[in-house]
Formats: sequence, C-alpha cells, structure tokens
Amino acid sequence: MKKLVSKFFGFIFLCLLTVVFPLQAFEDIGTMAFDFLNLPNSAKYAGIGECSMGMIGDPFALFSNPAGLKTEIPKLGCTYTNYIAGIQGGCGAYVMPIMGGTFGAGMSYLNYGKIPWTDISGKDLGSFSSQSLMPILGYGKTFGNSLVGVSAKAICEIIEEYRSIGIAGSIGYLFYPKQIEGLALGGTLQNYGKQLTQFNMTKEYITTFVRLGASYSLFNKLVQASAEVSLPYKELIFGVEWMPSEMIAIRGGHYSWGKDLETGKSLDVFAGFSLGFGFKMDKLSLDYAATPKGELGMVNRISLTYLFPKNSEKKIESNKSLEETPIKDPSTE
Repeated sequence: MKKLVSKFFGFIFLCLLTVVFPLQAFEDIGTMAFDFLNLPNSAKYAGIGECSMGMIGDPFALFSNPAGLKTEIPKLGCTYTNYIAGIQGGCGAYVMPIMGGTFGAGMSYLNYGKIPWTDISGKDLGSFSSQSLMPILGYGKTFGNSLVGVSAKAICEIIEEYRSIGIAGSIGYLFYPKQIEGLALGGTLQNYGKQLTQFNMTKEYITTFVRLGASYSLFNKLVQASAEVSLPYKELIFGVEWMPSEMIAIRGGHYSWGKDLETGKSLDVFAGFSLGFGFKMDKLSLDYAATPKGELGMVNRISLTYLFPKNSEKKIESNKSLEETPIKDPSTE
C-alpha cells in the first residue's frame, strides 16, 4: 500500500512539473502550426462536445486522452469526417493489451481539397492541394485506482511541394475515487512538442494545451455527464451521453469556443453545439456526430469500432458507451 501511495503522489508531482513548465511557453505564442491536431478523431468524442475524461476502453482515446486506452481485448477503430468547404479527413487506431497495459497505434490525416492559386496580381494559376498526416503510438497502464497514459506523434503538413515536420507528445491521467462510485477525475497535457522544419524561415508553435475535467455516471450508469476546462484559453466543454438500451446511445454537447463562429446570422444559435448517436451490435459499433459550424455549414463524422474476440466468447468485453469503472478493487482479489 505504501508503495502504491508513493507512486501515486510521485506521479502527481511529475505531472505538475510537466504541466507548469510548458504553460510558461504560452506567453510567447505566435503563429500556430499543425492546427489540425485540435480536431476530434471520433464521432463519439465529437458528439459529447469533445469531452474525453469518460472515454475508457475506446481505441480513439489514443488521440484524445491516452489514459483511457485500457482494454482486455484488441480493438480496431476508424473514422471518416466530412468537413466544410470540401475538406475531408479520417483516422484509424488499433489497441491491444500487452506488457501489463495497453498499447495503441494509429494514423490520422486531413485533406484540404483544391485551393485556388493566384499570383500577386490576382491572376488565376489554377489550384494547389494541402494535406496533413500524423502517425501516433501510445501506451496506457493501471496503477491502483488510477489510469496513466502517454502518446508520441510525428506530424507532417504538405502544401504543394513544401513541407513542415514536427514531433509532439501527450500525457493523460484518470483517477477513480472509491468514495464516489461512478466519478472519474483527470487531465491531459496535449501536443507538447516542437516544429522541426518550417515552410519558410518563420518559426511556428504547436498548439499545446491542458484539459482538466470530470465525468460522472448516474441513474444506474444509463447517463454519463462530463465537464472539462481547457487551459490557458479558459474554454469550457460540457457533454452528456444517454443509453436508453444496451444497443443505443444518444449524445449531446457544447463547447464555449463556438462563439467564434458567430456571424450575426440566424444559424449562430447552433454554433458550439454537437449531437450524435451510437449503435452497437455484437462486436461492431457505429457512431455518428453532427457539429454545426454556423453559416459555414455542418461537419459530419462517422466511426466504426470492431472488437476482436479471444479464444473464449466469455472473455469479450462489453462495448457499451458507458463502461463500468475499469479499476479493480485490490481488496476483492
């Protein structure tokens, strides 16, 4: 017990050092590179307003909060996203139990479509293309009533024949207090890294941020409510997931930076909200999310998740969106 307590407080201390140090860099932030890193990579995540503290056992936790990677069987997930203005993207993630924890590997991409190309006088020169690509690796492990996860990613953006390359990492932490069943507290440090090569001689900064939040399951785990704050921007996120049955999940959320999409038109009322649903059948899950962007249009995401069974069908995990607290009580072992 003393060793577990020591490891717990030691980890919290390291987390504080890791978070406080990069926050100093926010004071000098200028032009941002690799903004696509902030986009949701799953329909479930997008449907609940981008809250990640309740994403346990989901392969897409690799991108949002690696502490939620915990799983007892391999899982494969893929997402397709239809953005506004012809922009399209997607990702894939595979997670598996290994070395007493969970290992994950994935890839995300974004294609910006055809962009008009003109010279300095405005003469039409046709069009050019731009893409973003990010391979990622992650690992998560359970320590008592806590989950810890880390991820590392290589980042590449291409604009015609020009390239910009960077590296970044994320760390996530989740804690389940025994005193309050169904409550999860946690935080993530996202995209702490640097740009290695630039499009030109101007140095850019990777968008690094910290999220702190909580999720709580209530009504016999039929509803999960989540709330998070993003620092240093002081942005708020709220999300709710309701499961009227084991096969169906209905989701909704709101994020405060939606106000940046307001243009004074009637569709402003929907900016910042998200809606979604999930459907599970046996080993396959389907999730969908719609995110209104005001006058800019609607972003649609669809995700598929497949569970690979072990030798015995009895060992298959439940793929409910509202999973039970994944921390085992040592006293029951």
